[in-house]
Amino acid sequence: MKPRSAPKRPTSKDVAELAGVSRTTVSYVINERTGGNIRISDETRQKVWAAVEALNYRPSSAAQTLRTRRSNLLAVMIPRVENPFYPHFAAAIQQEAEKAGLDVIIYSTHNEPQREKDFLNVLLRRGVDGVVTQSFHLSCDDVDRLVETGIAVVVHGDSPTHPNADNIMLDEVKAVEEAVSYLIRQGHRRIGTIAGPETTWTGRLRKQGYVNALQAHGIPVDADLICETSFRRGYGARAMQELLALQDSPTAVFAANDMLAIDALLFAIDSGLSVPDDVAIVGFDNIPEATIVRPRLTTINKDVTLLGATAVQMLMERIEGDSLFPARHKMLDYQVMYRESA
Repeated sequence: MKPRSAPKRPTSKDVAELAGVSRTTVSYVINERTGGNIRISDETRQKVWAAVEALNYRPSSAAQTLRTRRSNLLAVMIPRVENPFYPHFAAAIQQEAEKAGLDVIIYSTHNEPQREKDFLNVLLRRGVDGVVTQSFHLSCDDVDRLVETGIAVVVHGDSPTHPNADNIMLDEVKAVEEAVSYLIRQGHRRIGTIAGPETTWTGRLRKQGYVNALQAHGIPVDADLICETSFRRGYGARAMQELLALQDSPTAVFAANDMLAIDALLFAIDSGLSVPDDVAIVGFDNIPEATIVRPRLTTINKDVTLLGATAVQMLMERIEGDSLFPARHKMLDYQVMYRESA
């Protein structure tokens, strides 16, 4: 006979659903707060307490501890340390956190789902005050584990989303639309893309921007010109090889990040082509190497310093206030850096 699994421990989400209120309201009621500008009636408070009793809900001891004692420790989860964008991003967060007297744990998951899950357990054991994460595999339920214990969460990107965690990003789709539209204005009609994996939010959104730009200018989307690949170093060259091998090869290529774009640029040059005369190339992220390669890479710039500073500011607002206030979604500006590769 299989052993019976332990019943699932009720959460504040369960209490909120049973009482017919928001989780923020549940937080205010069980912590005996006024609700700020939100008026919480006696009837609502009674509904919440009735749901608490019905579910036998008990707030996490870790959450109670975090409300009275801070660790002054933040965490940053990044997919790949070998992509120059992510160390730059983590360093920007660390620099801003240090101004507030906070220490930072930086962890690279190598884009492996199990490593992401394992790091969640580290965060829970260490009792960090907050975490900034860019993840391609975590779910809303995973984020809920952190929020339930009082850990503030800011997600870089549009996935995952959670009703009590913040998302920060730039308008990836619009940025790519602008960059590809620039290529079209330069006279290109046969434009390929080295796209990131469709399973990632960056791959999905940047591909959508490419498609939108073509459709807006009446250019048919040709599946042969869309080469989906990994974001890892070296894969851009393989993708460029496939595109250039087409009978009607592209005269311009948008790559979903700068590592792929630089790989593609170097492969084109090594193949005896001139960039941008034979093929123009555009990337995304504006990593330091974008200005080192020759010709210098046209790319989309993320203000990493602003990104890191804003992420820490949003975390601190949750840590110093109520970590269960509703989610915020913040879009930052971008800039297309026009250089010699296009």
